[in-house]
Parts: sequence; C-alpha cells; structure tokens
Amino acid sequence: MSFVDQFLRDHFDEFALDRYGLGKHWETLLLTPRFATSRHVVALVFPSREREPALVVKVPRQPGDNSGVRREADMLGQLSAAVDSSGGGVPRLVGIRDVGPFAVLVETALTGMPLDPRTVAADLPSAVATGAEFVASLPCTHAAADNTDWYQRAVAEPLAALEGLAGDAPTGQLVERTHQLLAPLRQAELPAVIEHGDLSHPNLLIKPGGALQVMDWERSLTDGVPGHDLVFYLQYLSESSEQAFAREAQLAAFDKAFGQGGWALDPLSRHLGMRGVDQSLLPLLVIATWARSTATLADRLAQEAEADPVQGNGKVRATLQADRDFWLWRHVVEAA
Repeated sequence: MSFVDQFLRDHFDEFALDRYGLGKHWETLLLTPRFATSRHVVALVFPSREREPALVVKVPRQPGDNSGVRREADMLGQLSAAVDSSGGGVPRLVGIRDVGPFAVLVETALTGMPLDPRTVAADLPSAVATGAEFVASLPCTHAAADNTDWYQRAVAEPLAALEGLAGDAPTGQLVERTHQLLAPLRQAELPAVIEHGDLSHPNLLIKPGGALQVMDWERSLTDGVPGHDLVFYLQYLSESSEQAFAREAQLAAFDKAFGQGGWALDPLSRHLGMRGVDQSLLPLLVIATWARSTATLADRLAQEAEADPVQGNGKVRATLQADRDFWLWRHVVEAA
C-alpha cells in the first residue's frame, strides 16, 4: 500500500470520501513531473472500475516544502463558488492534513478534453474567447485605491529575490532595466485580482459546451496583477497556433500576438478596460507579466539554494537559461 493509499484510508471518514465514489477499493496512479521546478508528486485516484479520476492528491517532494500545497488549498477554499457561477471550473478542496513534515492535499479531479496545442490550433478564436471569459470571472480582491503597495509586493520583491538567488550581473542588469521601463507603472493605481499564474497546458481542460476547467493552483495569488493571467494564456495560444516549440519560434509567436498590430492586443485591451485599468499601460503590463512569471523561480528553487548555496545558485542560473518565461522577459525588455 502506497503512502497516498494509506493516507486516504486514515482520513476516509473524516473527508467523507464515499461522496466521491470511493468504496473499499480504488486505483491510484502516481505522476512525477520531471521539469526542474516541479515541487510535488501527484496522485490520481480512480474509483473501482471507473475510467475518470475522482480525486487528486498532492504531496511535496521535499520534507517541509509545503507552501505550494497550502497556497493551493487556501485558494480553492476561496474560489469555488465565484468561478462555478461563471460556468468555468476549479477543483474543490476535500482536505489538507500534515503527515510528519509533509502537508498532504486532497482535491476533486477535473475532467474534460485537454486544451492542448493541437486543440488550440484547430480553433484559436474559441480558445481566446473561453480563456478571456474565465480570467474575467476571477474575483477582484482589493480596489485600486486600497492597493497602493502593489508594485513593491508584486514586482519589486519577487525580482529582488530572484536577483539574490541568481547572483550574477546579467540578471541584475535585466532587473534594473525592467524597473526603469516600468517606472510609469509603479505610479499607477491597479486593483488586486485572483491570479492563477500558469494558464497553459496541461493545466487546462474543456468541458462540452466550451467551459474552461483550470487545475494546479499552487502558483496562485490572491493579490495578483490585472492582465497577468491573460497575457500568459494568450502567449500559450499563440505558441500553440504557430506550433512554436523551439525558443526562436516562441519569440516569433510572441511578436505575432503582442507586437504591433498583434491579434492578442484587442482581447487584452478589452480585459484591462473591464478591470478599470488605463489601457495605455498595456505594454508595461506585458513586460511585468514575464518579469513576474520568471521571478516565481525564486520561490520554487529557494529551498535547494538555501541547502547548498554554491550548487543551488548555479541551478537557478541554469534554470533561468532554460526557462521560456526568462527569454520572453529578456525579449520584451530588449524590444522596449
């Protein structure tokens, strides 16, 4: 019996797992993502003789690295009612409990067809519309007037953490240039919004009728920046529609979507208008998106860097060089 199976048996009654179709027997499929910043082992739990999973269980890979699952649990507790009312979908929190140094998260599984690159390429306009609708459904958590320290919290602090972990001059220069370009944005009043942080495959499913189902909320924020999720999502769509999987092709897909006359500018502009954001800030919010998305590496790699500063900092720099978001960040800053 696996760790996950024993955990579910120990908490079967407490979590009322019979409500999810689990009886005395179920099947568990363990998934171990291999990308460098993966922090969790994921288990899909299938009721006996069922082809669709009923539950997802997440366990940190490293003892004590619990911030991601705790963040996801907190977010799911806040989101379900707000997003479900829009027709979209997010997992429902079943429970989270500590087992020694591990926080174990149980949530409901989402089902649907993957919104993978092939599906996007087959109908780009539908993918744009369903994603824009989902992002618009994410609640505003603070009005602009009450969100005065947003730049320091959402941009300056994450970039400082990344610069400190990378510890090299090129990253420091990129951070400095980014702050220079974003100077007008620093003075802007922006509302705070719920932010997923990773709206791309394989986190996206489509239900019959077109409603977007979004999983994996471990990078989410309750005080995110308007437009961030939509920029991230539209870039994924552009890469998918162009079948852009190599680095140069991804940068070209960005230019096609967000460059002069790009097709992504209109849905992004309309979204910012809906949020009450000055649409002249659009280019700066695009820069901020890729800087902020890259900066999440600091949180995801911090534990390794702290355990072994020499090797850990080297891994941060190597991961940066392999990271698509870093290259998009550098690309938009150089273009500006």
